[in-house]
Amino acid sequence: QTCRQSLTTNKGIPSPLRQWLARLVTTRRTIIIPTANALGYSRNKREEGSIDPNRDFPFDIEQYHESECMQTIAGRSINELWRSHLFQIGLTFHGGMEVIGYEWGAPTYLNLDAPDALAQGQIAHAYSRYSNGFPGHVPYDFGTMNDKVYYVRGGMEDWAFAGSWDPDRVVQCTPTTYGGYPPEKTVYNNSTLRAFNMLIETSDRKEPLREDLGSRHDPLISTNGRDNGHVARNIRLALLAMDVVEPYVSIRGVEELMFEDDVIPTINLKRSPTSYYDDAKLVWVPGG
Repeated sequence: QTCRQSLTTNKGIPSPLRQWLARLVTTRRTIIIPTANALGYSRNKREEGSIDPNRDFPFDIEQYHESECMQTIAGRSINELWRSHLFQIGLTFHGGMEVIGYEWGAPTYLNLDAPDALAQGQIAHAYSRYSNGFPGHVPYDFGTMNDKVYYVRGGMEDWAFAGSWDPDRVVQCTPTTYGGYPPEKTVYNNSTLRAFNMLIETSDRKEPLREDLGSRHDPLISTNGRDNGHVARNIRLALLAMDVVEPYVSIRGVEELMFEDDVIPTINLKRSPTSYYDDAKLVWVPGG
């Protein structure tokens, strides 16, 4: 109880938000790569050595350029991770502008909508609203990467979105760096790469001002005040991505009793004549 009170009093996380966090932790598998391009980060450079990992994926690569993908350790590490998981939603955080970009972002599909552009637009809009803005920074603009950012060949976002169901855009990579990389590692079945993988351009400045990072208090409350900031709003955006990956119903109470703990329907529920009512009044909210 003391811990729960401390979250409410000291961190601004009341019971409903704490229950929401508990549900996300319990029902989602979240995988984070803190710094995919570790060498570039260490050297404060965009490239890994002399190669840009942001263009290192086998999607919409020009013919006869198969040796120019999967050249980096960053690209291969991400490839191995996606080959071993079926991700439904992903986020890639970058800096240099402030926008949420979704598919398409490839020259072949310039001026064309992705098959589920409507759903992507609705989710991006929700990301923008919940992350909100703060003084000097409006809520994220959003749209396709082709429209709001620029198109690229070898982009990670489009690769993760369509690599499994748009095989004509995918090539087998034959790089020579680091002793090469097996070509079969860039052959994908129809259930590997099909995620809503959005680009989050977080800040115009590559190194934002400390006062623009946000407050540790009330981190889950959407606001456009000074307590919001780059870190605070992107924490909320990431949590919303975890939330929308799957629809659910959250039970908040039975009859007049409101629950302090999150109750997950169909998990560890035992039915007996003394433990439930056929006509009980439930308090519930949809999510996801």
